[in-house]
Amino acid sequence: MLADLTTGFADWQAAVDDAITVHSDNQYTIYMGAIAERVKGALLPRRWKEEAEPEGGWYQAEKSDPCLSIGDPYPHFIVPTLPLVSRPIPLLYERQREFVREMPIRQNDLDSFSFYSSVDANYEVNLPPHSNLVIELDAGELVTGYPLYYIDQGKGAKVTFRYAERYFEPGNVKNSTVRDDAYNGVIMGFEDIYYPSGQAELYEPFWLRTFRFIRIEVQTGESPILLRRPRYLESAYPLQAKSSVASPADWVEPLYNVSLRTLQFCMHETYEDCPYYEQMQFIMDTRLQALFTYSVGGDIGLARKALEDFHCSLLPEGITQNRFPSTMVQIIPSFSLHYIFMLHDYYQQTGDTELVKRYRPTVDAILDWFERKVGNTGLVERIGYWEYIDWVTEWEAGEPAASKEGPSTVHNLVYVSALQVAAQLSIVTGRSQVGEEYELRARGILQSIERLCWSEQQGMYCEGPAFEQYSQHAQLWAVLTGLSTGEKAKRVMNNALDKPEVLKCSFSMAFFLFRALEKAGMYERTVELMNQWIELLPLNLTTLPETPTESRSDCHAWSALPLYELTHCILGVKSLKPGWCEVLIEPHTLNLPEMKGEISTPAGIISVNWKKTDKAFYIAGNVPDGIALTVRWNGVIDVNYPNGGSFNESVNCDTSL
Repeated sequence: MLADLTTGFADWQAAVDDAITVHSDNQYTIYMGAIAERVKGALLPRRWKEEAEPEGGWYQAEKSDPCLSIGDPYPHFIVPTLPLVSRPIPLLYERQREFVREMPIRQNDLDSFSFYSSVDANYEVNLPPHSNLVIELDAGELVTGYPLYYIDQGKGAKVTFRYAERYFEPGNVKNSTVRDDAYNGVIMGFEDIYYPSGQAELYEPFWLRTFRFIRIEVQTGESPILLRRPRYLESAYPLQAKSSVASPADWVEPLYNVSLRTLQFCMHETYEDCPYYEQMQFIMDTRLQALFTYSVGGDIGLARKALEDFHCSLLPEGITQNRFPSTMVQIIPSFSLHYIFMLHDYYQQTGDTELVKRYRPTVDAILDWFERKVGNTGLVERIGYWEYIDWVTEWEAGEPAASKEGPSTVHNLVYVSALQVAAQLSIVTGRSQVGEEYELRARGILQSIERLCWSEQQGMYCEGPAFEQYSQHAQLWAVLTGLSTGEKAKRVMNNALDKPEVLKCSFSMAFFLFRALEKAGMYERTVELMNQWIELLPLNLTTLPETPTESRSDCHAWSALPLYELTHCILGVKSLKPGWCEVLIEPHTLNLPEMKGEISTPAGIISVNWKKTDKAFYIAGNVPDGIALTVRWNGVIDVNYPNGGSFNESVNCDTSL
């Protein structure tokens, strides 16, 4: 037996693959979740997908028992470390697609070839011996999947396939240029290398690839080579996008669609930070991605799996790993707090208290870990590990500078927010005494922050006791935790947005910034912030980047925030009670003249259509029967529909506000 791969059955075969080796030849493969391959075609087993008796050395699998016992899969209660269980999520979809165009090759590059130079229906091209030729192909949009390369002849040749999300300025791996500018840009990225066997063959990489552009460079030897135009199998999680929005504003639908594609291609066997690089499931990223998933289709499968994954990552000291599954342990303590937020989001979406009970011990362990970090000031300090909060230019590695000298206001406020959320979860699952304890802890931290970190002169909270630095992050979390309310909250948030010296949030923390503005009654100020997304559209992006400028990744789903804002806030559809048994429709119309849409919820489809004119506002739509509904707008509409159904309201007023 080659390895213990038993599934409880033994009706399959296995073969040792000597053809493929993995390599790490450039900077793009250092942090790659994908496996860059070097393949010797002559050693690949052939026709194993099509024939019952394929070529190569195949071995019949054998069913094995962990101990000398027959019939009992786990005798004496000895259980394998990773027992195989039924798949908790659906299979990834596969869809065959074509590349949409060949890209021009820079003048100082190699000679190019074209699949369109042939009239053959298969778009085949013959390349002569002793040649070095190149072609670059565009899929039309960033995708994840399996390229299919058809090759014949070519013994002694070397074919290199390079994958890229965009064209780069030469020598610059982080830039914000037009993504398909082939005249001024180059394709940089990781590569698969294939050595043809000289026979007709189809090369498909083992693991999925992320790309919009592929560069194929062919070096032939003594023999010619025949290539057929490649295709690819697009593959990702089968997300059912049931929600939609539309508006006369020219940016709404394009931005919604780009955001949806970003989310879609960061979902595979797990949620991913980015499909091109790490392909890792990080807690904070995943919390946001799950929220966005709820917004567009209501799917909870991958979110449930993520909650279990991160629960399984809990370390003996009481903190979770910040990314999981992973062969290497990495810890960002604040990400463990986002696990609690994610559990609360799931409860709000589904009303499922049983799953909350399942993970209460993990919540308790995380919060107790932070409680042990409270110092003499009454604040959490010297947390250790990677104290990341956000990719702020002024913070090394995304860590608040204050955390290196003592307590960090931001870390403490995120901790308070998690305590408050955990208190709610404890109460709804019958542990009111634990909930009261968490609320008491939260109040103590808030009192210390108010005493040690508030600056009346600046009208903001500094980054730590006697640490004179100010960030949007500290102010927004002060609002979200209720430390700042009413007029003080407005003052804090206006200063956070308007004072040039205040450190700014990047895309990773933008969701929380928008929520703070909404809670402070200042959602109209999100117009200027949303421009960061709108201004990306002329760059011909098909997915959204990790950061607004100088981004590494061009597909990073924490940036898919418009999915949430357009559905929940601008269209205005929100749940008032867990499981969507009561609904609020309260649009923030901002500078838009009109919007309509349908939102998929656990209660069913909710439709809304609102319109502004110079003198009036109109809103109509439908909520499933039996779902209590409140319709509000701008302080002049506030109507209850206790049994749901259709609604139609209008008001004559000055809508210029």
